[in-house]
Amino acid sequence: MKNYILEVEGKKVNYYTDGEPEKPLIVCLHGLAGSAAYSFTNLSQQLSKFFHLLLIDQPGHGKSTSFHREEDYLFSNLATWYEKVFTSLIDQPFYLIGHSWGADVALQYAKSFPGKIKGVILLDGAYTFPEFQEEMTFSTAYYGWESYMANAKYNTWEDDLDEYRTYTKRWNQSIEHSVNSIFAKKNQRYELIASKFTVLSIIKSFFEEPFSTAYPNIQSPILLLHATEPEELHAAREKGIAQLRKDITNVTIIPFEEVCHMIQWDQPEKVCAEIVRWIHNNEENLLNLSK
Repeated sequence: MKNYILEVEGKKVNYYTDGEPEKPLIVCLHGLAGSAAYSFTNLSQQLSKFFHLLLIDQPGHGKSTSFHREEDYLFSNLATWYEKVFTSLIDQPFYLIGHSWGADVALQYAKSFPGKIKGVILLDGAYTFPEFQEEMTFSTAYYGWESYMANAKYNTWEDDLDEYRTYTKRWNQSIEHSVNSIFAKKNQRYELIASKFTVLSIIKSFFEEPFSTAYPNIQSPILLLHATEPEELHAAREKGIAQLRKDITNVTIIPFEEVCHMIQWDQPEKVCAEIVRWIHNNEENLLNLSK
């Protein structure tokens, strides 16, 4: 992947490109406390054979500048921010992939700027948390993440990796290298680059602008690729899927068996194959509509 820096209103936006420019464009938005490299390195190796990719470090993550106000992390404000970013980088309609938090951002952008989007791909996001996870109250989520951010400091790199190995059934050197993109060494300890302020501001936005409020305004086709583990989230998944089908006409939903939240780590080849198939069908539909 080629690495670039864009400056928008005095803030740095770090991004990567991969694949051939003449192929359909996919913009990739990563999850909370992650980075473009962390979420998408393995998947981009597959997708870049078929698409042109633009992978962005979201504000306050990776090498991108953080916002200073909580309200800037609201999904509606992030959509407005990304319109400025995309206007500087993109001159054609495109597809959006969002993983976890990135899926919520992608949905809000598609709601706000429908003419720019050819389709949205949700990677295990924007369909359960927090609305359909009954145990996930604001207090539970907020103070849970506050505690996590306070304690996500590791004395050795191996201690750090020991936690992240539990996130996937397919640990490899590529994933290990990508984890490095979300940490920095401070005071002889390894700490997340995303700050507690950034993460907690985003947690607030999940509750202030729930994902289902965007559903009725989505005009783009939607592809949801979702995990089936842990099993205790089964009921929340069923509720989210039912709401998606109710509110969005053109939606495709594909479960990934025996896979947890980082589905693009566990099964990058299968994730790629499903995306290729879905975009191919959508491109054919767009071509037929234009005739």
